[in-house]
Amino acid sequence: MIRLEGLTVQSGPFALADVTFDVPPSGYGLVIGPTGSGKTTLLEAIAGHLRPRAGRVLLDGRDASDLPPEARGVGFVYQQYHLFPHLTVAENIAYGLRRVPAGRRERVASLAAMLGITDLLGRTVHRLSGGEQQRVAIARALAPRPRVLLLDEPFAALDPATRRSLRRELRALHEREGTTTLQVTHDFDEALRLGERVAVLAEGRIAQAGTPEEVFRHPNSAFVARFIGAGNVIPGTVRWSAAPPEGGQAGAATFDAGAFVLDVLAEEDGPAHAVLRPEDLTLSRQIPEGSARNHLRATVVQLERTGPVTFVHLDAGRPLLASLTTASVESLALAPGVPVVATCKATAVLLV
Repeated sequence: MIRLEGLTVQSGPFALADVTFDVPPSGYGLVIGPTGSGKTTLLEAIAGHLRPRAGRVLLDGRDASDLPPEARGVGFVYQQYHLFPHLTVAENIAYGLRRVPAGRRERVASLAAMLGITDLLGRTVHRLSGGEQQRVAIARALAPRPRVLLLDEPFAALDPATRRSLRRELRALHEREGTTTLQVTHDFDEALRLGERVAVLAEGRIAQAGTPEEVFRHPNSAFVARFIGAGNVIPGTVRWSAAPPEGGQAGAATFDAGAFVLDVLAEEDGPAHAVLRPEDLTLSRQIPEGSARNHLRATVVQLERTGPVTFVHLDAGRPLLASLTTASVESLALAPGVPVVATCKATAVLLV
């Protein structure tokens, strides 16, 4: 339903360059990236508010690059909502239906019920909370049944509880309405929870695209690994030998991080970054018997408790981050200053 082919857009001093990405019909796509990477510019180009300098925007197989916004069949929800303050909730939702009077009341009532705002239809928007305003903005965008719904960081201004609730509602609404949706965010957790396709945008270019699981499990660069929160992204050098080290396995190599050396799986030498997820590090108070491989002596620096999971910040000659269940932290009696041994399998270390 949405296909971008080599899209290049200039917006003031900023440019999108050669962006290629697609979202299938009724799919849910996410574009993620840091502030200033071009996410909103990308949406505005799809909506027709910005004209491409090169490349194409295709909607349902049709080249829409030169179509005006009103001819594209696109609904757009901005981060700031842009609701009409002098209208009631019902009037805001119905605004896009002003030229389609038939069934207007039923459509407003149906969307309000789906989004849990039926009791608010008679209110003016200045009396609504942020989460309620966001629901109204989504309902207004969906009212005329657009082919494509574009969402510009729709949860950014909401508190965590409201964000989680609205995220679930939006996903359920998407499944019921079947509207092809593209959302931009800087939060990779939203991509994992909502998206079927995700693109990581960096300085106006696609750094990596795929399913959220593919990007999460196999980041293709240190930038992507850091941005999606891989935890430990460590620069160093790979040293590989055709003959595996004693006690090692075929394809084994070492990764020299300066402060420590890890056994890894690789088939070539050279500089690289090792990506080691916090959940792939195990902690103990001494080196386990029977093996001396990939055991790093470290000291606990800080404990960061987040309910059932605790992040353990370590000093192993360089900072490391491990995540354990809070029960495991308590059973090991971990505290700042306590010496530990951090262990990981060679297969758990991803080289990029």
